[in-house]
Amino acid sequence: MQRSLLSALTLSFGLCACGPELNPPRPPPAHSELAPGGVWVAYNLGCEVGCEEIKRGDRILAVDGRPVSSGAELDQINLARSAPLTLQVAKYGGNEIRDVTIVAKPNELLPPIAAAPPLFTVGADALDRAPEWARSKLFGHAIPAIRFYRADEPRGYISGRELYGRAALLVIWELPQYIEEYRRSLVLAPSVYAHMQQFSDELAAAGVDSYFITDFRAEPAIRDMLRKTADPGPDGFIPIFQLSSAPNNGFTVGLEGPAADIRESIFDYSQAPVVLIFDRRGIVRFHTRGFPAGPVDTLSVAIDFALHSLTDAPTPAALASIPSGAQ
Repeated sequence: MQRSLLSALTLSFGLCACGPELNPPRPPPAHSELAPGGVWVAYNLGCEVGCEEIKRGDRILAVDGRPVSSGAELDQINLARSAPLTLQVAKYGGNEIRDVTIVAKPNELLPPIAAAPPLFTVGADALDRAPEWARSKLFGHAIPAIRFYRADEPRGYISGRELYGRAALLVIWELPQYIEEYRRSLVLAPSVYAHMQQFSDELAAAGVDSYFITDFRAEPAIRDMLRKTADPGPDGFIPIFQLSSAPNNGFTVGLEGPAADIRESIFDYSQAPVVLIFDRRGIVRFHTRGFPAGPVDTLSVAIDFALHSLTDAPTPAALASIPSGAQ
């Protein structure tokens, strides 16, 4: 057990060593940053050659002269082939475009992911589908360091990396500090849980997992209270989880470096709770603090977004912008 913990901590420190250089803080991208197209770099793990010239927020426009407009295209091209590839990169925050040659091999330091790419990316056109009010701090990031505990049977922990490969809708419920808001939040929580429960089967059929996560101890009485107005349906209730992330903890992991616990990125007690959507490729595509459109409408928009807007394929308009002779 001690060896396992030491290995996890060593791995964590190794993964975050390059973070500040390759992944500087960027404000959540607005339409103006994404409308020019290309592929948004959400996180840079680094590679043997060239990755130090690419930063979070840059956009990849072409690979070896082939225009690209989705992260899925980069997956097909396979940047981690241990051979030189020339990327045309639009630098963040300006008009500079430069060619960057990279050499990358699969990153094996993110278990249980067997072979991670050097860059976690998403098409700028796909990322731009989120409403402006669903672009809080983590929007456009890769899955951050997170860990939560399943309070229902079968019990167990889930880390951010285990969410990679399947889309997820998360409602993380924190309680405000002031007593009146605290009470209103507790009264509201069962109706939000019931709304998620109503669409959980449809979400699951679309490959989207539903997570209701509390930032407080989810004792049996609390779970019963949250479910008091929900219909379990044929597949039973959505499991309830407890947030158990901790900063600089070797088991609190995601696709990004673990130095900053997710609590530091998402919580604001004046705007609780939080709605997050991760796509299958590990990108935060939707992030709200509080319910900007009201509880029912905010969650309805999030559910509809998870059902219909998570593909990383370019829209017909984006495809039309690619020269017909491009290979």
